[in-house]
Amino acid sequence: MTSAGSEPADEYHHLHPLTPLLRGWLLVGAVAASVLRNFVEEISARGVLITLLLLLPTASAYGYCAWRFTRYRVNAESIRLETGLLFKRFRDVRLDRIQAVEIAQPLLARAAGLAVLRLDLGGAHDGDEESGTSLSYLSLERARTLRAELLARAAGVAPDIGEAPERPLTVVPPGRLAASIALSPAPWLALAAAFVLITPALLTGTFAGFVAVTPALVGVWRTSFRRFASGYHFTVSESPDGLRVRGGLLNRAHHTVPHGRVQAIRLRSSPLWRWPGWVEVQINVAGEARSMLLPVAPRAQAVALIERLLPKVDLGAVAMLPPPGRARLLAPLRWHHIRCGADDQVFVTQSGRLWQRTEIVPHLKVQSIQVVQQPLHRVLRLADVHLDCTGGPVRIRAGLRDVQEAYRIAAGQAERSRLGPHATLTARTDRSDDPPPAQTEYDSPLAAVCAPEYGPAG
Repeated sequence: MTSAGSEPADEYHHLHPLTPLLRGWLLVGAVAASVLRNFVEEISARGVLITLLLLLPTASAYGYCAWRFTRYRVNAESIRLETGLLFKRFRDVRLDRIQAVEIAQPLLARAAGLAVLRLDLGGAHDGDEESGTSLSYLSLERARTLRAELLARAAGVAPDIGEAPERPLTVVPPGRLAASIALSPAPWLALAAAFVLITPALLTGTFAGFVAVTPALVGVWRTSFRRFASGYHFTVSESPDGLRVRGGLLNRAHHTVPHGRVQAIRLRSSPLWRWPGWVEVQINVAGEARSMLLPVAPRAQAVALIERLLPKVDLGAVAMLPPPGRARLLAPLRWHHIRCGADDQVFVTQSGRLWQRTEIVPHLKVQSIQVVQQPLHRVLRLADVHLDCTGGPVRIRAGLRDVQEAYRIAAGQAERSRLGPHATLTARTDRSDDPPPAQTEYDSPLAAVCAPEYGPAG
């Protein structure tokens, strides 16, 4: 097969010839489902036959037109996509905006040996085809070749070097994944609710209780199976073109995050995971809807992976400091578990008594900083420090800090983040006329670390 890099730069390419068949079946399925839902009581063999005779030519024409008038072209700086029969749409996706590249194989596409190539862009959250960031469908080999070419061009290297080798970092065994789902609170809470609903039916022999409990049982099955299917044989590998994440039982996904795109990281552990020492790892990536890095892993393994993602970071060496004692009035049960700390590379927060969370953000990924005082915080001279980065599940908040310390942390963090692309300092209080406290002395080890004159520059 001719490599992508050897093809003429101005040559357009169409999607795979089987694309009309897959798209046609999607249309047939959608219309058929609507017909069955609205006319289930009046459906007949003759009606089904007439519906199919009308639908099949329409679906075939739709699939062919969508395939015929969709094409793409790759050049040195962008990938150009053209779509539309009556209304033509052109979009140039700059390669330097690509945050991640994913190869997905839905069940039908996987059976046909096809795949979907998705491009995730900074500041974009529309990963569908209409946004011009998805190619559905390509052969699996072509999708891999095109992904390698796009990542190579985005990194500024030769586009015809092929797919870079990879080295597995961690693999989630199916047994551990199943055990983690069984030890999660949500399925057990749903089963407890189902038991409460079904008990009267068992005692009275009525059928209504069994009907009422069905949605809860279906919800448990769907949620648990979906988690198992998405995390099946979940593998994280590293390669020269970035971090590769793959997994899936029915719909397989192969996701590549280029180096330096991870904006923030969170480790989260539920109460029943405390005994085996497991955590879940989620990340924020610019323009990327997917956030799961590891569905379940031992804490030591997760920390080792994070330290590979963030070179020169030693999480164990970051001193984590609690808030002042008066914060106990606002959080009597979880006061001791609220901590934050920093070194010259990252800012780290910890929170949660039952659901424990550790959140990490590199200094240069911080885009804005806020100091927030609620009314009760102001009475107790406390404040929260929010460090904002790219949108995602990770939210960095150093809660219940002394107000003097909070402003010093914000000022020091703003200085450390000034080399970032959009770092700004925003101080927000409930009283806009209150000036920030004077920053003349550092009465907290954390504030001293965050202050630029008390540590290495970020």
